[in-house]
Amino acid sequence: MTRETRGTLAVFGSAAGYSSLPILGKLALAEGVRVLPMVAWRFLIASAALWLLIALGHRRLPARGRWLPLGALGVLYAVNATAYLAALQWVSASLASLVFFTYPAVVIVLAAVFLGEPLSRPRLLATVLAMSGCALIVGFDVEGGEPLGLLLILIAVAFVAVYILWGKSVLRDTPARGAAAVSLLATGIVMALVAAPLGGLALGGGARGAVLIGLMGLIATAAPVTLLLAGIRDIGPGQAAVYATVEPLLTVLWASLLLGERITTPQYAGGLVLLSGVLWLRLQRPPAEPPG
Repeated sequence: MTRETRGTLAVFGSAAGYSSLPILGKLALAEGVRVLPMVAWRFLIASAALWLLIALGHRRLPARGRWLPLGALGVLYAVNATAYLAALQWVSASLASLVFFTYPAVVIVLAAVFLGEPLSRPRLLATVLAMSGCALIVGFDVEGGEPLGLLLILIAVAFVAVYILWGKSVLRDTPARGAAAVSLLATGIVMALVAAPLGGLALGGGARGAVLIGLMGLIATAAPVTLLLAGIRDIGPGQAAVYATVEPLLTVLWASLLLGERITTPQYAGGLVLLSGVLWLRLQRPPAEPPG
């Protein structure tokens, strides 16, 4: 398997895991789970699972010199997650997703400027096509968007873009699972420090809520973060960001299968447009080694 194929599959696997997060979150909230403890425990469980796997498998940890930048990546992730969550108090979920998924374009441009990734016309057009499909999938509900909510979403976009771009250099010659374990530990600590003074870390929701948070930590956090970091390392941040736009499409499919939500005609069309953009980008001839 080539490095390009391995990285592509890793990012698609990451998107599949992340796409289950809204579904698990919605089910957990319905059980009475509190929001901030939910986010904190999501990351703490994910980190604990990865550290356990590393210990049981005697896997190599990142060099100690990489722990500080990996921890900083975790803090970036925490700010991104908190800003996005807070923004939902002032903007609709559709508008939040619509603005947030402009981040691939930000990553593509910044990767060209700072990392020397190619910025060809077909690459740009494929990116625009994928983002247009994403917009059709999440919808165009732009009503009720207050400035503070939009500002928080833009902060989330900025931090996830920096996370992806900086991850490229931090991850060089670093095992993805170990990198994810260190960075998620930092994320979990930050989120626990945020949640503790604002009502504590008690989840609520009983046993069913706890099970859903456990699944959120494993399926929607530990696995996709590890796969995304591996994908960034193998194919570069720009291409990884565009491939990750399949996430809303997969979320819609999960919602249809598990929650009985109806898939609309625009969402079908958006899925086709998005997949066309991703396929077009995939067919572009990659460099022998991702720039970095």
